[in-house]
Amino acid sequence: MRIFITSVLVFLNFILQSTVFVHFEIFSIRPNTALIIIVCLSILRSDSEGAAIGFFSGLLHDIAFGKALGFYALLCMIIGFICGKPFKDFYRENYLLPLFLVVGASFFYEFAVYIFAFLFQGHVDVFYYFRRIIVPAVCYNAFLTFPIFRLIYSINSFLESRENPRRKLF
Repeated sequence: MRIFITSVLVFLNFILQSTVFVHFEIFSIRPNTALIIIVCLSILRSDSEGAAIGFFSGLLHDIAFGKALGFYALLCMIIGFICGKPFKDFYRENYLLPLFLVVGASFFYEFAVYIFAFLFQGHVDVFYYFRRIIVPAVCYNAFLTFPIFRLIYSINSFLESRENPRRKLF
């Protein structure tokens, strides 16, 4: 059940991000809700599930929009793994942890895209890219973190409540 719901969530997000969220551009920046979902599920579940969700979300992005297959899959997989690794013992209802991780992950994601997509092509104006792309993307993703985390938290709580009676501890 968890795999099905998570797959539907990732696929529905991909469809919304490539169709509906195009109309929510601010300063030519679209919200990266896939990154927010990867970070939130990594916090709530584990590093291995976060890495798997990141891989498949990135693979969908690679298939639809990428120039090289695997770049976004690897990038999102690393983000999912890193965000889920050290934070599994923290209080999961804390809203500041996802905010800080989304800000850090957005910065890492956009800076990695800059390095591999623009810097290698000869565009060396890092301050322009930082001012025009990275900072607005980080702010936009940080703004959307709270409602998306709340939605994912309630979905995860529902799934855990359905799984706990079936789980035998002894």
